[in-house]
Amino acid sequence: MDKNQKAAVFWILSDSFILSLMLLLGGILGKSVSPFQVVFLVNAMAAIAAITLFSKGRWENIRPTNMSLHVFRGALGVSSTVCLFYALQYLSLAEVTAINFFVPLITSVLSVYIFKEKPEHYVYGAIVLNLAGVLLMLSPKLLNEVGNSESPLTGLAFSLCAVTALVIYNVNLKRIGNAEKVIPQMVFGPLYSALLLLPVMYFVWTPLDTGSWLLIVVYGALLITKLAARFFAFNKSDLSKLMPLEYAQILFSSILGYLFLNQTQSVLGLVGIALIVLSSVSHLLFMHFENKQF
Repeated sequence: MDKNQKAAVFWILSDSFILSLMLLLGGILGKSVSPFQVVFLVNAMAAIAAITLFSKGRWENIRPTNMSLHVFRGALGVSSTVCLFYALQYLSLAEVTAINFFVPLITSVLSVYIFKEKPEHYVYGAIVLNLAGVLLMLSPKLLNEVGNSESPLTGLAFSLCAVTALVIYNVNLKRIGNAEKVIPQMVFGPLYSALLLLPVMYFVWTPLDTGSWLLIVVYGALLITKLAARFFAFNKSDLSKLMPLEYAQILFSSILGYLFLNQTQSVLGLVGIALIVLSSVSHLLFMHFENKQF
């Protein structure tokens, strides 16, 4: 594994951990604040912070190469985040994370056709193991509760909408990364997300208490860090190689859900988590020895 590959692995794992933290905060905030208001505020704060830090009073420092891609990215980011917030009101943190794992699965496959990447055979093996783990995790919820309650199906619907938006988001981000520097991405991703939600604030805005404001500020800081981590990862390796590593997020989400939300897993769920973690570890080892470098 060369230096670029090692850096890409570090950044994509950091991205996964940060996303688990964001989902945790989103689930907590979504119980008392409109998801649209939360997403608007965190993106507005992230945009203001990025402009302040990077522009230095000059448009040239943040000028984007392709504005339309940033607008599209903002719309996708808003759609996926709002859907995840709603999904967390019906499903556990680990379950939403598991469904979200269809994102790297589909992205890995699409990257072969869109970007003409040629993944190694171990990538497909990781995808199969990951998919088996996801299905094991979701099976108790879907088999035992779907017939008695609409909540799992509602959560599943919101999660799948988020998956669709995130797959397109990843492909769009890869295209931006091929022709765009990191600073414009840090600025215009959250900026357009906030602008797109601005008219909605007229209908959903409510006063926030101090605790909610604090959580939103932390969420905004995590968002900025996540944007940078994903950009650096995608610039240093192929999508098809990186996507299976995102399945390590299930371990982060399961631990955070247990520690902060008292959410536990069934035996099948634990087996599914073990398969997902095993898949990510084996995938990482294959990447390490791919070029026989230590």
